[in-house]
Amino acid sequence: LSWKSKKQAVASRSLAEAEYSAMTQGTCELLWLRFSLSELGFLVQKSSELFCDNKSVLMLASDSVLHERKHIEIDVHFVREKVRSSVIVPSFVPSSKQTADVFTKFVGPSLLQSFVIKLGFS
Repeated sequence: LSWKSKKQAVASRSLAEAEYSAMTQGTCELLWLRFSLSELGFLVQKSSELFCDNKSVLMLASDSVLHERKHIEIDVHFVREKVRSSVIVPSFVPSSKQTADVFTKFVGPSLLQSFVIKLGFS
């Protein structure tokens, strides 16, 4: 489990752009973790799973057309190349199951309690 909350360097023009920027950062972190493990002698042969709670961003990662997203073209091509080469596998996870949200967003009491249990904090 890895999560990060930080202010983006540039202002995003849409929610999809902000989410895709986060996906790109997550991809970079996964690549670093895979490299670090290989340097320690652990060969990572399987694809790394990258969870995202935005279906339009997941479709953008696997679609070959940019549509009206030219301003994030470099990020899109970077992530798509890692998806095509099976380094990462982007997977949908609904917000209600996105455990890392407890660190970055307001969640209701029942959802908070289930996340606390999942994270082993209870």
